[in-house]
Amino acid sequence: MKALLVVDIQQRFIKDSNAYEEERFIKTVNHAIDVFRSAGDLIVYVHHIKSDVAPGTPGWEYDARVHKEDSDPIVWKTKGNAFEGTNLRTILNEKNVTEITVCGLVTQNCIRSTCIGCIEEGYKTYLIKNGTTNWTDDPQKTIDDVEAELKSLGVVIIN
Repeated sequence: MKALLVVDIQQRFIKDSNAYEEERFIKTVNHAIDVFRSAGDLIVYVHHIKSDVAPGTPGWEYDARVHKEDSDPIVWKTKGNAFEGTNLRTILNEKNVTEITVCGLVTQNCIRSTCIGCIEEGYKTYLIKNGTTNWTDDPQKTIDDVEAELKSLGVVIIN
């Protein structure tokens, strides 16, 4: 089975941070969600928790534009890598997942770390082109650099 990891698209990280190409990013992510859902594949939402972004705090919730359903599994993480200290591995194993596609926030941190985590866990790993964003001084260069690094590690960049 295939899985889509939708990482950290929380209000605080998308709306409150002036993310690069925000509308294109949301459109790309939603297209991926729709494709995975129609194929019957697993979609897992990852929520980042830290002191100023915790359940019940302003901006903690997922962006309302994301096609998230209440029945989709959620993983709560406190580290960049969505596997570290979470139940993600268990969720994926229960569904016999062998391939993971990643999208979400933020390119150079949680997306990079989670993709590397997928590779280390032995999953065939894909990253969606335009399915990640950030708010660095040169966001496109950040995306290009991270994609090049991840590709060199075995991650497949897909449209």
